[in-house]
Amino acid sequence: MKLDVESLRALQTVVDTGGFTEAAARLGVTQSAVSWKIKRLEERVGLDLVKRGQRVEATPDGADLLSYAHQIVSAHDAAVLHLTRSEIEGVLRLGSTEDLHSEELVEVLARFGRAYPNIRIDVRVQVSGLLCEWFDSGDVDIAILQLCDEGEFAPQPDDLVLWSEDLVWVQGLEAAIDPTGIVPLLSFGPDCTYGTQVDESFARAGIRTSLALECPSLRGVQSAVEAGLGVAAMNEQNMTSGMRLWPDGHKVPLPRVSYVIRTATHGDREPIEALRSELVRTLERNGND
Repeated sequence: MKLDVESLRALQTVVDTGGFTEAAARLGVTQSAVSWKIKRLEERVGLDLVKRGQRVEATPDGADLLSYAHQIVSAHDAAVLHLTRSEIEGVLRLGSTEDLHSEELVEVLARFGRAYPNIRIDVRVQVSGLLCEWFDSGDVDIAILQLCDEGEFAPQPDDLVLWSEDLVWVQGLEAAIDPTGIVPLLSFGPDCTYGTQVDESFARAGIRTSLALECPSLRGVQSAVEAGLGVAAMNEQNMTSGMRLWPDGHKVPLPRVSYVIRTATHGDREPIEALRSELVRTLERNGND
């Protein structure tokens, strides 16, 4: 019996994503191609490997095979990377918001480093307003940005949009925020791309605010919310167990935001495009989890 690496990869991806359509999108092939790979693999091993339903799951036999598939696919990819690694030298400067979590960033840099061992990556983490300035001045080559869908910080035509989502108002679990009084506002600072929209939305609602905290750090704002110091606008994925939605938040509508990758047109295109591809591979998979 011979096991095809790409069929094992298809099995791994189908189970990871929970569907053939999602797996096809991640692998960059058609849904029928993924279905055919799984069917051929099942015929070769003589076992049912997945349970087809609203969400595709591995059968017990499929789970057994997956324990080996992870090792086989990883070893195959490592060998290919080793044999095809680039000799290009240089420095790439990556700017990112805190929404790219450390474990995701490590995964991206590790894969890129194996393919481009002679490229050094300098990473700078900041709020999107500053990242936009750094990109425009040539201080970063690739930027991962959180941008409003409209206004000054709207995505540019060449930006690659990864996903879009709505912001929510949050407060501490025990906090009592009265919209008829002065609402204490927790802000990411003047370089937050949706700060102007927040101010305008409070003004239209006729709600007065006072700036209780201005901090560019996500963790800093999260801690302030958990402590009950005020309300903050953030992505729902960044809510912690010490927060809840602000019940009166519907009175102050928030803009929709998009996460985009912006890449420079100068420099050596090969490593820039390679790093961009690795970022897309990770962020498109994890962005809406």
